[in-house]
Amino acid sequence: MFSGNYNFFDYKYNITGYSGQDFGGFPQYLYLIISFILIIIILYLLRKSSRNKILTIIRLISIFLTLFYLIKTVWESIYDVKITGSFNYGLLPFDTCSIIMLAGLIAGFGKGKIKEMAECWIVTGGIVGGIGAMVVLNAFKYYPFFSFGAFYSMIWHFLMLFLGLLLIITKYVDIRYNLVFKGFLFHLIISLFVIPLDFIFNFDFMMYKDLGSIPIFENIALKFTEQGLQVLNPIMMLILYFVSFNIVFFLYLLIDNVIIKIKLNLKK
Repeated sequence: MFSGNYNFFDYKYNITGYSGQDFGGFPQYLYLIISFILIIIILYLLRKSSRNKILTIIRLISIFLTLFYLIKTVWESIYDVKITGSFNYGLLPFDTCSIIMLAGLIAGFGKGKIKEMAECWIVTGGIVGGIGAMVVLNAFKYYPFFSFGAFYSMIWHFLMLFLGLLLIITKYVDIRYNLVFKGFLFHLIISLFVIPLDFIFNFDFMMYKDLGSIPIFENIALKFTEQGLQVLNPIMMLILYFVSFNIVFFLYLLIDNVIIKIKLNLKK
């Protein structure tokens, strides 16, 4: 664990001597262990909560994440402008993990089909994004464990995963296969806005342009780009999203069936 001389709120470029030492090391495992224990305890305590209580939790978490994002963006932008003289457009809330803000607000305060779609995204895309980012926490490449930059990412992705699991455990959403399609439709609507941004302004929000940091597929995307077939990259990424949503759903069914069988055996 990095123990250099720095302050909790120091910006990544101001943390002397840090070059990603905590990434993939003990701090990463410590974070996963603590998160795993906390999620189990909190979900157990909330497993029988009423729909009104769950709705209140959705609203509180979505408001917190929105304010948290604004605080972090202002904090980081101040340093970016001072150091580089320009705003970092990568901070715009168009990446996959930022969708939880919009989905949470719509699920908490919206109505009708769009509310249902947002809820379905939380239990599919929210869980996929939460798990993926927690297992490979890229923030540790730039910030040591005890820093605001790292804590922001750790808390954010923990809440993504927690909220998705909470809606499943409490049966807040109807656990049928169509939730995969509804969640993916919500994802697709947002993607139709993000994909043009990636290609027009050379961003890689939601990884549609270059499939950055996804092993194997990143190399395939590079080959497509070299052959002038970059238009296939967002299609490939959308397929990966859809497959991952399905994996979450069928894993839940598998675990739920195992639990039911265990309970039946205990009653014999």
